[in-house]
Amino acid sequence: MLRMSLAACSICLGYSLCVSSCFASDWETIQKRGRLVIGVKDNLPPLGMKNATGNLEGFEIDIAKELAKELLGSDAAVTFVPVKNIDRLPALFEDRVDLVVAQLTLTNNRARLVDFSPPYYTDGTVLLVKRGVNKQQFDSGQKDRGSIAVLKGSASIVNLQYRLPKATLVGVDSYQEGFTALETGKVEAFAGDASATAAWLKQHPTFDRLGGIFPTHSLSIAMPRGLQYDKLRQQVTAVVTKLRQNGWLRARADYWGLP
Repeated sequence: MLRMSLAACSICLGYSLCVSSCFASDWETIQKRGRLVIGVKDNLPPLGMKNATGNLEGFEIDIAKELAKELLGSDAAVTFVPVKNIDRLPALFEDRVDLVVAQLTLTNNRARLVDFSPPYYTDGTVLLVKRGVNKQQFDSGQKDRGSIAVLKGSASIVNLQYRLPKATLVGVDSYQEGFTALETGKVEAFAGDASATAAWLKQHPTFDRLGGIFPTHSLSIAMPRGLQYDKLRQQVTAVVTKLRQNGWLRARADYWGLP
C-alpha cells in the first residue's frame, strides 16, 4: 500500500530525455510498409479484448481497423501490439508502434511528449463500490479512513488527491488487479474509467458505480511528435474528425455498450 503523490506527469520523468532521440515511423515509411502498427489493449473489455477464437475485438480495435481502412485501403492492413498502461508511451518512443489507441487520456503533460488526435470518446472517472455505500462519504471528502485502488500513473490521481484528500490511494498495475482488490475487500473502492468498468459491472451486480464526482476526460490517439510526423498527424486527425462528424464513433460506442 502506498500513499500516492504521483501525478499523470510522472510518466514524463523516465522518458523525457529519450523523446528527441527516438525515431518512430513517419507517414512515408508507413505507406511503403503498407501496414499500421498500433498499440492496443487486449484485456480491457469493451475497449480491447480477445474473443473466443483468440482474435482481438472491441471499440478501440474497431477504431484501429477503421484507421487502416481509411489510410491504407483495408481494415486488415493493421498489426496490433498489446500494451500495458505503463508501456503505452514507451512503445511509441521506442518505435514499437506507429500509434497508440489504448485508453489513453489526453493531458497537458502527455501532450508535451506526444501529439494527440481529436478525442474519439469522452470518458469519466467513476468509483466502484459495494452496493449501498453512501456516496456522500466519498464526494464530500470527509472520509478519514479506507482506501481507493487506482492505476499507477493514472491521470485521475491528481483529481483523487484533490477531491478525496483523506482517502488512501493504493496503486495497482491493471484493471483486473483493481477489480480483485475490490472484490476481496482489500480496498473500499476502485477508481477507473466508466468505459473500462462497464462490462465488469454487468457481471458483478453486487457492486455499483458512483459517478458525478470527477470531471470528464478525453480518450485520444497518441502519435509521435515532431515535424517529420506532421503528415501522419494530419492524416489521423482528418480520419478521426470524419468519424466524429458522420456519427461512426458514436454508433460503435453504442454497439459496445459504452456509457
